[in-house]
Amino acid sequence: MTTPANLLTLVQGLVLAISYLSLALGYVPGLRMNRATIALVSAAVLVALGTLSLDAAWAAIDANTIVFLLSMMVVNAYLSYAGFFQLALVQLLRLTRSPLGLLVLLTVGTGALSAVFLNDTLALVSTPLTLQLTRALKLNPVPYLLAIAGATNLGSLATLSGNPQNILVGSFSGIGYLAFAQALLPVALLGLVLQVGLLWWLYPELRSLAPCPSP
Repeated sequence: MTTPANLLTLVQGLVLAISYLSLALGYVPGLRMNRATIALVSAAVLVALGTLSLDAAWAAIDANTIVFLLSMMVVNAYLSYAGFFQLALVQLLRLTRSPLGLLVLLTVGTGALSAVFLNDTLALVSTPLTLQLTRALKLNPVPYLLAIAGATNLGSLATLSGNPQNILVGSFSGIGYLAFAQALLPVALLGLVLQVGLLWWLYPELRSLAPCPSP
């Protein structure tokens, strides 16, 4: 027999499951909600259900993390407006014109920049640049876009400033920037190498070292 307490626990678990699924998808079907809205609504529902008291909800908000995130977003925004990321990627891509060389440089370049700056910005900036480049060189853009998607995530794994999740980990654990990088930089590098190898295997056209014809 289901008791009110068991029913409440079931409802709370259902709310959490729906919340995490919606956050993973990035949207709620039929509703105009982004991840921030989903998180706020989910937290409000949990407080209303008594899963979390209002005082506990306020205590869970870490001001240091929010200020650091806001600061990183401001820095990223101004660097993006100034053209820093475009310039860095263009300079890297001038080093080679072969399909494999472009793949390696895109992976290394976006991965390295994502280790220092928030990966969302790198993905947004490098995608149109890569599309323009592959169109000019008459290359299939799909493997290069996959390289950007993977490298921005793998590179951001290496440092505390790479993505918001790492910032939260550093804030709550007290792990230092260098200690974090020493532990996870090898993992990120291994991931980037494996990504290049996987794309090389999946897309035979990437195996060429011959320069692409000039646009």
